[in-house]
This record gives sequence, C-alpha cells and structure tokens, in this order.
Amino acid sequence: MATSSEPIKPIEDVRDISAITYGFMASKALFAALDFDLFTRIEGGIAQVPALARATGISENRLVTLLAALKSVGLIAERGGRLINAPATSKFLVAGAPGDFRDYVRLVNGALGYETFRHLSGALRGERVFPDKGFYEGLFYSAGIGGQQFSSAQHSGSLGPAHLMAKRVDLGGRKRLLDVGGGSGAYTLAFCTANPQLKATILDFPQTEETARKYVQQSGLTDRVAHLAGNAITTDWPKNHDVVLMSYVWSAVGEDDIAVLARRAFDALPPGGLVLVHDFMVDNTREQPPFAAWYLLGSVLDNPNAVCLTPEYTEGALKRVGFKVEGTEVMLPGITMLTRAPKPA
Repeated sequence: MATSSEPIKPIEDVRDISAITYGFMASKALFAALDFDLFTRIEGGIAQVPALARATGISENRLVTLLAALKSVGLIAERGGRLINAPATSKFLVAGAPGDFRDYVRLVNGALGYETFRHLSGALRGERVFPDKGFYEGLFYSAGIGGQQFSSAQHSGSLGPAHLMAKRVDLGGRKRLLDVGGGSGAYTLAFCTANPQLKATILDFPQTEETARKYVQQSGLTDRVAHLAGNAITTDWPKNHDVVLMSYVWSAVGEDDIAVLARRAFDALPPGGLVLVHDFMVDNTREQPPFAAWYLLGSVLDNPNAVCLTPEYTEGALKRVGFKVEGTEVMLPGITMLTRAPKPA
C-alpha cells in the first residue's frame, strides 16, 4: 500500500495565507499567456517587448505587466533585453515541443477547472449546476462548450501519464482490455502500443467517440480497438476482457456508483482477470499530496456525492466485491495512484 511522507507543516505566518489567497492571480497570468501563445512566440525568436507587442496585439504597457507576473513565478526570464523561456516552459508550453500540453492547461485547467471553482461553495452545499448530470457532461456535452475540443485537450494531457503507466504495468500475458470511461483513448493506445497482442474496447459517452476514433486511426490501431458508446453505470459491459481499467472514473462519481463500478468490474472479468483503478488519491491521513487534494475537491463540483479517495478506501471497495488487492502505488508523483487487484482464480 502507498504510504504517506512527512506530515504537512501547519502554516504560522500571515504571508503564507497571502500566498494561498493570491495564488489564483498567477494561474490567470499563465492562462492569459497561453491564450496569446506568448511562450511559442518567445521560443520562435520574438523575444523583445516591442516585437512581442506587435505580434500579439497587446499594448506594451499591458504586456510588460503580464510579463512581470510571468517572470515572478519563473515561467520566463529576461536577459540583455531579450525574453527567454524557462526549461519547463520550453518543454511543455511551446507548440511542437515534446511535452506540449498547452491545450490541457488552457482548456481543462483554465476554461473548465478554474471557472468551475466559482461554484464550489454551492457544490459544498449540495447544489448542482446541471441537476440531472455531472458538471463536465453538462458543460461540455449539453451546453455546447465543445466536447470534442475538451476531449482533445484531455488527450494531450494524458499521453505522458498513459505511456508511464503502460511501462509500469505489465500486461504481456493479457489479451483484451476494457477501458471504462476511456475518453480519447490515450491509455488504451499506450497499452496496445506496449503490448502487441492486446486488443481493447473503449467505453465512454457517445460525445467522446468521434475523438477517440480519430486518435485510434492516427495510431494505426483500428483493427485492435473497438468502441462502446454509453454510460459506465448503466450500459452493459462486455465480458470477453481480462483487464478492466478505470482511470479518473472513481473521482467523478459518488460512493454508491463506486460500489456499482467495482461490482461490474468483478462480474465482467474471468477468474484471474485484473482490475486497475487509477485516480487522484490522497494518503490515508487525507493530508497530502496537495495537488491530489485539490483535484479531489474539484470532483465535488462534478458530483456532490464524490469521495475523497485514499488507497485504503479504494482497496476496501475492491475487496468488498471479491477482488484480491495486490496494493496501491504512486503513479504520477503528487497527483495520482494506481491500485491493482486480480479476481481470484
């Protein structure tokens, strides 16, 4: 089981409170910079303020102020009158960079995450913005914000974690993967690429299917990946799979639905089959890591019955339906954990 590290030290200074209070301003500066693709322009050589102002249409006085905010958090620096990106900025926030996930930051964290947290107080009171559905489904798929655009942004942010998991989890002896709530298919594609014998089915809302099909086709895996449009809670699961993956699914549903998902996974798998639950989790003391705690707080916005996931809770839910839990390990440090549990032979 994953264990916690040193306890979080309680804050003692008013400046620590201020740092929390004003942290949203740095986030907004980053989102605005991505809206104007400042980092790509700087990387491409538009590295002086007058030229950058002309390229973006931002007046110099306003641009200088934005750049100061970006410098203050280490995203960029200025040397000899020329702007330069920080190493991480060049790697992750520049068009065409190896780890480019600008759309994920701008759309998933900015347009969705940041804006939806305006509803947090209401969500804590049990109020729902969309009474009959979760916030993600309601905002992007029903209100017309752009389900395909959102799924594509999610895909760009999931590629790195998906390939990491495919390296860490050996599916060499497995034949068929059921990716429940698989979205754009990033995890399916990573596992199929790492395991040539593996075939898969992606189960998710109908609105995600077109995006998933696009990425499957681009990967040349159309003969190995099937699609099942539906709801993981109500749609019948196929039973000819020996691995069930649920990534970022349990944090999006309530406690009753977690029990349903665990039972469905157990019933769908043959003896010896494997379930993988990958999600935001805090340690069993529910103190850390901070990023995981914040993501789980965001889950309350999507579902008022959302659970603060821990290894202990996740393993317990799987054990109650009959799985033999192997353990929980850190997957994305500071953010997610992975629980593995086979069905007894």
